Amino acid sequence: MINIFEYQNYRTYLKEYYNEQKDLKKYFSYRYFSKKAGINASAFLYYVIEGKRNLTKKSIDKISTAIGHSKEENEYFENLVFFNQAKTILDKTMYYSRIVECRKPLDLTTVSKERYDFYSKWYHSIVREIVTMFDFHGDFTLLGQQLMPPISAKDAQESIELLERLGFIELDDNGLYHQTDTIIGVKPVPQEAFIIEKFQTEMLAMAIKSYDRVPRSERMSASTTFSISEATFELFKMRTREFRKELLEIAKLDNEPHRVVQFTFNLFPISRELGKKD
Repeated sequence: MINIFEYQNYRTYLKEYYNEQKDLKKYFSYRYFSKKAGINASAFLYYVIEGKRNLTKKSIDKISTAIGHSKEENEYFENLVFFNQAKTILDKTMYYSRIVECRKPLDLTTVSKERYDFYSKWYHSIVREIVTMFDFHGDFTLLGQQLMPPISAKDAQESIELLERLGFIELDDNGLYHQTDTIIGVKPVPQEAFIIEKFQTEMLAMAIKSYDRVPRSERMSASTTFSISEATFELFKMRTREFRKELLEIAKLDNEPHRVVQFTFNLFPISRELGKKD
């Protein structure tokens, strides 16, 4: 059964639901689907899927009932429809916020300020990932050489000691390291945000260096300039946060990692606001 929470376009969802049902039940057709939903026009759902018709609150409820949505799925489906059909940025922002709230929350552990030393060096986060991928047998020189750029054996050992002390990694019964929490995040108060921003600027510096250090085929870089309103800017931020969460979920499902990658995305104003004085 396809999962509606994985979709950001309701027409795509309906099309794939229809195809799935068609494969399971040879008698399933647009006419049958419409009849089950209590919709008289047999071709209505076909036109909806093809983008030639829109849904109303009444037809949304009928289709949702016919599919057999739970209360949560119905709420997500309704907000997804209104998001896709919204004409203004304000409406899109409002419905997208509701979509995000409806989704299953990410199983994310928030790093407390007592553990902020984790962000004191750019390589602590990489070491936290890489020690779970292979047994370096206490050879800190070997461990340090796995990073790009490499770090010294002393830095690698101190990083391991810090990660253990702060509770980010621990040894299992087989003598191998594993993470105590799979996905971590941070929500610093404004007075402590500079610590995280320092870490982020170090990662930005690493991204710049990757242009010389990493072959083009092994990295991805892109930049786009937009002229947008404040409402669209807020929507961009929400979509970016949601995309990052999607990548975290995908990474969480990967059982055979063979390298560590860094995802760095920046969205910032590059002109003054029209009509706004300093």
